[in-house]
Amino acid sequence: MIDPYFCKLYIDTDELRDDLQRSMDYMVKKFCQGIPVEAPVLKNEDFDASFKSKVPYRFIECSRYYAEVGTIDDEPRYIAGFQAGMAALVKALRQGNRTVTVACDFEDMIEGEAE
Repeated sequence: MIDPYFCKLYIDTDELRDDLQRSMDYMVKKFCQGIPVEAPVLKNEDFDASFKSKVPYRFIECSRYYAEVGTIDDEPRYIAGFQAGMAALVKALRQGNRTVTVACDFEDMIEGEAE
């Protein structure tokens, strides 16, 4: 089943989790105005720093954190704004020297907008 209200972001960064969480909270509020969204940043238990120097890039093993971003309420009126907000969020995270891999049902739309 397609879930237009949730997006998982794998984030490859050396930032502290609390610093990344503060940045996420600020950006989610900025890009998802008027939409109640939760975006906890969690430690990725599959992270393995030894993979950072290997080819091909394996985003799950290379990402120290992941964020589970979703609307609090599954209201159809939130879909377009949430998805546009996710594209802007990914673009802003990447501009902050982070490698972000998107895993959700609308990832193609996000990638197209976040380039």
